[in-house]
Amino acid sequence: MDPSRKIPPPPSFQSAPDLSKSSFNIPSFTSAPDVFNKEINSSKSAHKEHKRRSRRSRSRSPSHRKSRYRSRSPKRSRSRERSYRKESRRSRRSPSKEREPLHSGELKTGFTFIIDKRGDPELSFYGGTHSYSVPAFRRSGYGRVLGFNWNERLIVNQGKLELVDILSSKPARYTDSEYAWKEIDKSLKRIRIKKQENDQDPFSLSSGYVQLSDDHQKKKKADYESLVSTGVDYRSLEGNKVRAVREEDEEEEGESYNDIIRRRTVDYNQRLDKEPENVDLWLEFIRFQDEAAEGLDASATKSNQSSLNEVKLSIFEKALMHNPKDERLILAYLACGATIWDTLTLLREWDKQLKLYPDSIKLWSEYINTRQTSFSSFSFTECIKVFEDALSILKRQLDRTRHREEREDIECLIVYIILRTCLLMKQSGYIERAYSVFQAIVEYNLFAPTGIQDKLGAFMEFWDNEAPRFGEKEAQGWNTYYSTKADYEHRPEEEENVELITLQDWARHEIEADQKHRLPVRMTQIDDENVDEDPYRVTLFDDIQPFLFDFTTFAARQTLIYSIFVFLGLNYTPPNIGTNTHFFTDTFTHNDLPLDKFWPDNSNKQSCLVWYVSGVPMEPEQAVTENDPFSIPPSYPVGLSELFAQPQHWFCSSKTEYNKVDREFTKYAFEQLLKSERSMHLTLCYLSFESNYEYKAGRKLAKSLLKDNRTNLVLWTAYAQMEKSHNKIDEARKVYMTALSTYRSFSESEQLAAPLMYQMFAKLEMENGRPAEALKILVSMSGDKPYDVNMPLPTATLILRAREVWECMYFAQKTLQLSVLSGVESEMQAGINTVVCSALFEYLSSGLENACKVFDRTLDYIKERKAERGYVSELVMTEYANLLYQHTKYHQLEGGFQPRMMRDRMEQAIQLFPNNTMFFSFYIWNESRAKVFNRVQTLFNTALSKESNVVLWLSAIYNELHRYKPYQANLVRDLFERSIQDINTKSSIILWKCYINFELLQRNIERAKGLFYRSLRECPWSKELYIIGIEQFEKIMDDKELNELASLMLEKEIRLRTPITDLI
Repeated sequence: MDPSRKIPPPPSFQSAPDLSKSSFNIPSFTSAPDVFNKEINSSKSAHKEHKRRSRRSRSRSPSHRKSRYRSRSPKRSRSRERSYRKESRRSRRSPSKEREPLHSGELKTGFTFIIDKRGDPELSFYGGTHSYSVPAFRRSGYGRVLGFNWNERLIVNQGKLELVDILSSKPARYTDSEYAWKEIDKSLKRIRIKKQENDQDPFSLSSGYVQLSDDHQKKKKADYESLVSTGVDYRSLEGNKVRAVREEDEEEEGESYNDIIRRRTVDYNQRLDKEPENVDLWLEFIRFQDEAAEGLDASATKSNQSSLNEVKLSIFEKALMHNPKDERLILAYLACGATIWDTLTLLREWDKQLKLYPDSIKLWSEYINTRQTSFSSFSFTECIKVFEDALSILKRQLDRTRHREEREDIECLIVYIILRTCLLMKQSGYIERAYSVFQAIVEYNLFAPTGIQDKLGAFMEFWDNEAPRFGEKEAQGWNTYYSTKADYEHRPEEEENVELITLQDWARHEIEADQKHRLPVRMTQIDDENVDEDPYRVTLFDDIQPFLFDFTTFAARQTLIYSIFVFLGLNYTPPNIGTNTHFFTDTFTHNDLPLDKFWPDNSNKQSCLVWYVSGVPMEPEQAVTENDPFSIPPSYPVGLSELFAQPQHWFCSSKTEYNKVDREFTKYAFEQLLKSERSMHLTLCYLSFESNYEYKAGRKLAKSLLKDNRTNLVLWTAYAQMEKSHNKIDEARKVYMTALSTYRSFSESEQLAAPLMYQMFAKLEMENGRPAEALKILVSMSGDKPYDVNMPLPTATLILRAREVWECMYFAQKTLQLSVLSGVESEMQAGINTVVCSALFEYLSSGLENACKVFDRTLDYIKERKAERGYVSELVMTEYANLLYQHTKYHQLEGGFQPRMMRDRMEQAIQLFPNNTMFFSFYIWNESRAKVFNRVQTLFNTALSKESNVVLWLSAIYNELHRYKPYQANLVRDLFERSIQDINTKSSIILWKCYINFELLQRNIERAKGLFYRSLRECPWSKELYIIGIEQFEKIMDDKELNELASLMLEKEIRLRTPITDLI
C-alpha cells in the first residue's frame, strides 16, 4: 500500500457537512426527480397487471385454490394503494402543505447519503434497513406448516421466524411481561377501593334472607342527585358538562406510589414536629423507611440497604436529641449501626452509651449478646470480663434498690447472666469452671449457715478445704461443713496414656475427655505436672468469686434452681410459667433441645426417580405422611402429664440419653435440693428423671416418697402415671383404686387434688378403649360411693343428678374464689382439674358439643378478667386440644368430626400462645389428615414474621421434613437458610449443627463445608462446631486450612485439652 495514500477518517460530527451552509444546492421539491409519483404509477400499473394475470390464470387452471406455490401478495399492493389515496386526499385538502423533500448529498470522505424522514413501518416488522428487505410475497396458508397442527403458525417477529399457537390464551395480568412493568412502576396512579362502612355479606349465615340490591339504580340516583345539587336542570346542555367535569375529578383521585410515600412522609414530619417526644411515632417513622425503600418490588431492598441504613441513622440521631434516655431508641440505633459500622466503631458507640446510662439493664443484656456474637472482637477472656462487668453494675444497682418488685427483677436478671456465663464456659470447653460456678452459687444461697458474720470469707474457707460440693456424691452442704469442720479425702485420679496419630484421633479424644471430665478435680487428686499441662482442671476460689451473689427473693431462688436444669439440658420448666415468657424464647439457652425424632427414619431416599404412565415419564407421587403429633421440638409448660407421658400418646419432656457424669450429678442435685426446697413440682421432676432412666429405680423412689406422704394425692397420681408411662396399665389401675378407696378420709386441703386423680384415671380408661368405665369414674366423683369396677353403668337419672352436682361445683368454685385464676397454686390447679373433669363428663354423657361448651365457657370467664394470654388459659387450651385430638383419633362416640373445629381452636390458641409447639403440632396433624398444607405454611410464616425464635424455626423445619416422604430438600434448605439469616436466631448453635447435618445427609460436602465456616463467624465460641469441622471436613482440607483453623481456635481461646498443632 502506498504510504502516502491515507485512509479517509470515519464520518464524525465535525466532518459531516452543514446542509444549511453547503456549497452544493439542495434540490427543491419542484426540481427533484419525481421518484414518488413514478413509484405510485408503477405500483398502480403493477396492480392492474396482477389482476389481469390473476383472471387469466383462474380461467386457465381450475385447481388454482389448491396450488401450493407462493403467490404475489395483493394485500401489500392494496395497502400501498390505500396509502396513496389517503395521501392524495390530504394533498387536495391542504394544498399549502407539501411533501417533505428527501435530502441527499456527498461527504468529504466520498460517502453519499440520503435522509428520508418518512420511514417504512414494514422494515421494523420484517427486519432490515432497506426496502429490499421487505418480501414481495407472503406464505400461502397464513403461516401454516405442513405436518403441524392447524393452530400452530409461523409468524415473522422483527425479522425472526417464530412458531406460535393462535389458540393460546393471553397471559394473566401478573405473569404477562407487558403488564409486569406496571406492577413496579412507582409513578403509575392507582385507585384503591375503600370498603363501605355498612358493607355486609348478603350470604352471611346470620341473615335470614338474601338481599338483592340494584347497584345500577343506586348509581343512577346518585348521579341525578349530584346533578340537581349543582343547580343545573337535567334538560340543560350543561348537564353533560357537569358530569364530564366530575368524571375528570374522579380520574385525578388516583394516587401513585410516589405520591403516597410523599404524602405519608409529610404527614410524619408534621406529626413529629408537634410531638418530638413521641418515641413510638419515631420508631414507626423509621420502620416506614423500609416500606418506602422497598417500593413495589420486594427484591429491590437488598441492593440499597446500606444507603437506607444511613437514612435511618440520621433519623435516629434526631430522635435521640429529643429522647436521649429512651432505651428502645438507643437499642434500635445501635442495632441499625451494627449493619454498616465496623467493629471498632460499634464498640466505641456501645461504650459511649453504657457510660451515659450504666444502670440500664436492657442495654447490658444486649451488650453481652453483641460481644459474644461478634467474630472480630470475640475472645473468651474478654467476653467473660464483659459478663463480670455487667454483674458488678447490677450489684451496685441492687444495693440502691428498696422496692421489692424491682429487686426481684434485678436478682432474676443476675441469675440469667450467670446462666449465660456458665453456658459460654461450657460451650467454649471450660466445663469444669462452668460446673464450679453453679456449685458455688447454689451452696452460697441454698445451703448457707445461719448467723454467720463474714459470709464471703467463710465460704472461701469451705471452697479451699475441697469438701464435697453440690451435685457430688457425698455432699452434705456448706451449712453441714460449717458446723462439723470435717476433713475429706479424695481418691487420686487415674492417669491416662493416649496415643494420638491423626486429627480424627485428636477430635475423638477431645469429645471423650469433655464427656468424662466435667466436674473440677481437687489439688490432692492430681499431680503438679498434670496441673501444669492442663491448669483448667482445677477451679480456684478466684475463678468463682465474681459470680457470688446473695439472693433474697423467692423468685430468684426458684429461677436459680431451674437454671441448673437448663444448664444440664433438661426440659424441666418452672411451675406456673407460660410460653409467653423469655424462658421459652431465648436463643442462647436452647442449644441442648432433645431432637430424638427430628430427622425422618429412612433419610430421603426414594425407590425410583421416574414413573411411567402409559409410556409417559412422570415424577413419582409424593406420599403424605401422617405421624403422631408428639415428636415436635418441645416448647410447652411441663406438668404431670408431660413428665409421665406414655410413648406415642402424649408429649414427653424427658430425654432418652444421658451422659454418665451428668446423670449422677443430676441425681445428687435433686436429692440435695429437695432437702432445702419443699416443692411438689421439683419432686415430680425428680421422680420423672429416675423412672425415665430406669423403671425399677423410679418405682422404688415413688414408694419411698409415698411412705413419707401417704395422704398426698398428687404423689399417688404421679405413681400411677409412671406405671402407665411404662405400659403397666393394670398396675396403674391398682394404684388409682387404692387411692380412691381411702382419699375421702384425708383432710380437706389434701382432697383438693382429687379432681386431678379422677381426671387422669378417666383419661387412662378412655385411651384404652373403655369409655364406659371412664364415665363411671366421673359419676362416682359427684356421688358418695367410691368407684368400683363391678358397679353397673349409670342410669339416665344418675347422670342427670351428676350433671347438677357438676354445675354446682363449677359455680361454687367461682363464689368461693376456688377458681382457675386463684392466687394459691393448689386452688388454681383444683379449679383447672374440675373444669377438665366436667368437660370429660359432658363428652362421655352428651357428646362433643356440650364438652366444648364447658371449655368455651371457662375461656370466656378468663377473657373477661383480661388473662387470656396467661398460664391458666394456656393449660385450659391444652386440655381442650387434647380432647379434640382424642375424639378425632379414636372416634369413641358415634358421629363425624369436622376438621374445621380443631383448626379454629388451634388458630385461636396459636394467636394467643405463638411459642407453644403443642398447638402447632395438633394443627399440623389435623391438616395432614385433610392433605392441606398451605394453611400450615401460612401459620408458620405469620408466627415467624411476628417474633421468631429457635424452637419455632426448628418446628417449621420439622414440619417440612415430615410432610412428604421423601421430603423436598430445597424447601428444607430454604427454611434453614432463612433461620440462620434471622437476626434473632443466627447465633443458634443447634440450628447451625442441624443445617450442616442436613447437607451431609444430602451428600453436599462442599456446601456443608461452607456452612461450617459461616457457623464459626456467627458462633465463634462453640468448641463443638470446631470439632465437627475437623471430624467431617479434615479429608478435604489442605494443610493451610487446617493451620488456619488451629490458629483460629487459639486466637479465640477455645480450651483444648490436647495440643493440636503437633498433628497438623
